[in-house]
Amino acid sequence: MHPRLILELNTRCWLKRLGDGHAPSFRDVPDEVLDEWSAAGYDAVWLMGVWLPSASGAEIARAHPGLRGEYAKALPDWRDEDVGASPYAIRGYDVNPEWGGAEALQDLRRRMRARGIRLILDFIPNHVARDHPWIHDHPARFVQGSGEQFQHAPHNWFFADTREGERIVAHGRDPYFDGWTDTAQLDYRRTELQQAMLGELQRVALLCDGVRCDMAMLVTREVFQKTWLTPDVFPEFWPFAIREVRSLHPEFVFIAEVYWGMEAKLREFGFDLTYDKGLLDRIVSGDALRRERFDMPTATHQGWLRFLENHDEPRIAARFEPRKALSLAAWVYALPGSRLIFDGQTTGQRIRLPIQLKREPDEELDAQVAAGYALLFPVLARRSVRRGAWTLLTPRPAWVGNDASERILGMAWDAPAGADHGARRELTRIFLNAADTRSQCWVDLALGNLMGKSVVLRDLLSHKVFERDGVELMMRGLYLDMEPWESHAFDCELRVNSDSTLD
Repeated sequence: MHPRLILELNTRCWLKRLGDGHAPSFRDVPDEVLDEWSAAGYDAVWLMGVWLPSASGAEIARAHPGLRGEYAKALPDWRDEDVGASPYAIRGYDVNPEWGGAEALQDLRRRMRARGIRLILDFIPNHVARDHPWIHDHPARFVQGSGEQFQHAPHNWFFADTREGERIVAHGRDPYFDGWTDTAQLDYRRTELQQAMLGELQRVALLCDGVRCDMAMLVTREVFQKTWLTPDVFPEFWPFAIREVRSLHPEFVFIAEVYWGMEAKLREFGFDLTYDKGLLDRIVSGDALRRERFDMPTATHQGWLRFLENHDEPRIAARFEPRKALSLAAWVYALPGSRLIFDGQTTGQRIRLPIQLKREPDEELDAQVAAGYALLFPVLARRSVRRGAWTLLTPRPAWVGNDASERILGMAWDAPAGADHGARRELTRIFLNAADTRSQCWVDLALGNLMGKSVVLRDLLSHKVFERDGVELMMRGLYLDMEPWESHAFDCELRVNSDSTLD
């Protein structure tokens, strides 16, 4: 089963926070921290940036004019020693020795496993750091260019010292932007390179339970050909690499960071989860959220990894006021599929930290945000939401001529009664008014035959309790009158009326 709730941590900042300014070993992570993850319902933790950092990458990051401006925005008192290499320009898949290396990471992994929490690490298929040993020892594994290409676009190429002499090597890039100047582009036209990257992936698979693959679409044949203007036909990397890893680790999880409408292709190649960046873009742009956006089979939902922020995105608390952000979280994270929460999201942090910074600013906890997530996490942990049957509900106009029902979204999660959970079925109904205006609707709660019964609706997000007659709910449905960006998560308890003659 795919992990349902994933926590992303910026490893070097998180460890430094735990060590009160000094990064400890993974062995020193207290069990109490892992217990907190388990209690919150996380079944996977993505440690972003554990691999061997690049010395040349750090130098480039300190000198880069654009990045220096970003550092100042996030951390006004930053100093050169606060800047390291990008976690996505690495020298190799060795665990950073500053944190105890692979043995210390495996100690942490063992303790996580004891709590049912899987470990996710990065895999960076498209490029490596400029000081990666392959550049000197295996230059044929990289895209190489000519003097003419360098003169035409010097920002996309660099001179590299290799065992075969000086070579012009491409920076890693995508087809729409200039190269990342701290990286070197791997050449997937080369069989030897694909085999070497499979070997790296197999090494990583020994250390964790899954990988988040950075910009996974860049190494597909379609995108590689477009980026490098090459007609060369070569085997796709992902299908055979995923197959080979799964032959040894059947439960290994593959997560793709992927854009440009290529999500379905990556799932066809074998990825378990693909980013749903399109949903976040729609939310941020202000485009209306409509029922049709979520009207898909449960199996399709289950292939999406949904999020409101991550290390690449601005903080959701900086984009929206707390009520809207929390209501969006209640809807997005209650959908079928997997959910990603970034460190600091649940305490209302507003500052997006450039990934090159090794020190984070001090931010006060937002009590409203923290309280909201404290209410939401138990909803996400409910048996019905984690393992039940999901249905998208269909709100109806509250009266003729009122189109506000189109702005209200609703879903149902049902779990049957079980011997270990008592006699009552667990029924959860979640609603969002995805609008800046007040909205009304009628909605069928899909609770079945309610003759002789009443329904107690407990809003788990506000602690309000309502009781409705079952026959009325069957005939008309539930009437909702919702404030702008209001959300509900109702626990629905069915009660047999005392005067009922039902058998």
